[in-house]
Amino acid sequence: MDRLQLLSSSLIPQLTDPNEREHVRRRVNETTRRWTEVEQDLISKQEEMTEMNNITQQYTEIYSISERWLRQTKDLINELANGKNMELYNQLIPKAKNTLSDYQTSFDQLQRLRNRLNRLLQTSKTSEATQKVLCNLLIYSRKIIES
Repeated sequence: MDRLQLLSSSLIPQLTDPNEREHVRRRVNETTRRWTEVEQDLISKQEEMTEMNNITQQYTEIYSISERWLRQTKDLINELANGKNMELYNQLIPKAKNTLSDYQTSFDQLQRLRNRLNRLLQTSKTSEATQKVLCNLLIYSRKIIES
C-alpha cells in the first residue's frame, strides 16, 4: 500500500490531463479505502476467532469438571444407598454439599459462556459454517443446563 501511494504521489503530478489525474487519484483513494476495510475485517475476524477459541477452551474445561461432578455424584449416591448407620450419613453430608457447590459453579460458568457465545454470534460476521458450530455448542450447553 505504501508503494502504491508513493508511486501515485510521483505519477499524479506528471500527468498533464486533469481528467486523467483525477481518475488516477480516485482510483488510488478507492484502493486505499478498500485496503483499509480488508485490514479492519481481518482484525475483527482475528479477534472473533480468539474469543471463540477462548470460549471453546472454557467449554472443554467445564465439560471435564461436569464429568468429574457426575462421577462424584454417582459415587455419593452409591455410598448413601449402601449406608447402614447415621455416622456414615453425617460424614457424607459435607461431601454432598461440596459436590453440589461444584455443580453450581460449573452451571454458573456455563451460563456465562453461553451468554458470551450468544453475544458473539449476534455481533460477528462469522461464516455460516462457524455459526453452525457455535449454535451446536449452544444447543449442547442448553442440554447440560436442562439435565
